[in-house]
Amino acid sequence: MIYPDYSSEKGISKYSSELVTNIRKQGMEVEDINFIQGKPLSLFKHIHKLLDYDVIHIQHEYNMLGWYGLPYFFFLGFLGLFKKRGSIVTMHTVLSQKENFKSGKLKTFLRKILYKIQNRWISWTSAKIIVHAKSFKKILTEEYNIPSKKIIVLPHAIIEDIKTVSKVQARKELNLDGNVYLLIGTMIPDHGHDIITKQSSDIGKTILVVTNPSAVNDRNESKITNFLELNKKIVRDNNFEKLVRFDLGFIPYEKWWKYFSAADLILLPYRGGIGSGIFADAMAMKKPVIASGKYFKGFTKDYGCIKIAKQDKDFPVLIKDAMKIKNYKKMIKECERYFSENGLTSVSKKYKKLYTSLSK
Repeated sequence: MIYPDYSSEKGISKYSSELVTNIRKQGMEVEDINFIQGKPLSLFKHIHKLLDYDVIHIQHEYNMLGWYGLPYFFFLGFLGLFKKRGSIVTMHTVLSQKENFKSGKLKTFLRKILYKIQNRWISWTSAKIIVHAKSFKKILTEEYNIPSKKIIVLPHAIIEDIKTVSKVQARKELNLDGNVYLLIGTMIPDHGHDIITKQSSDIGKTILVVTNPSAVNDRNESKITNFLELNKKIVRDNNFEKLVRFDLGFIPYEKWWKYFSAADLILLPYRGGIGSGIFADAMAMKKPVIASGKYFKGFTKDYGCIKIAKQDKDFPVLIKDAMKIKNYKKMIKECERYFSENGLTSVSKKYKKLYTSLSK
């Protein structure tokens, strides 16, 4: 399995590492091959190793190798020569040609051309493509003409056996009380924090914003700091300081889960169709989610652990509705059901079956 080193990218790296560990527990031999995000030569030096394997599984996100994703074409082109060995690509994000890119006309045109070429290239060089949501499969088949039989929908596997403090203890240690609505993770415009902070007076306390202003998994650090300052300004200009709290800085693994434990709801006001590892972590902690964005629509058809805002103004209403005792209990039960059906053990067994089928 090929994925970025943890020193250069957090989310996909940690997820992949945990997935490898659990696939090994199913009796399947898997070797990790790491590269530094944005530095394609750190991966190319491992190419000679790949000839020894029957199955090669790549964790992919646009431009993860840097250089506008161009190195990916060469890398997958190489693997395409050995398709009989079984090449699998997990696409953590699938961007639609209908996506509203906030860039100039020329840049938007070039991005869409690049995604079209890259996605078809991935299809040509892969035995199977894995996506975490039905909405991603729909985009690949309808917009990029990738055969449906080549695409497998396997949910983002849920971490099991998390050891953390209780809700009461977490709130005591974090100095929180009352309702807690958590916005956690990398702070970029696509994650929509401003959708929530602008409506703070309609939502109520405590809106808890937890982020690392210098997150390593987004190389454009100014994009993070600028968006953080925008949200701080919204809070400051509207006198929302008593409603919104910013916890900034590096978040160690133990404290990450402490924040989830302290929260009542996890808020994911995403713009567009980007994927979310935070949703999987919310399910690991059995925490209901209020979200927006195309990525989450498929989940609502099968599970009641998440409510979707069709418009920005829907968030306050959905949050208040979810916090009603009867509704909240139902959402918790659905979180538990999602966890039981999509835990790492269950999903790892499916990966073992897939690997075995391709190595025959």
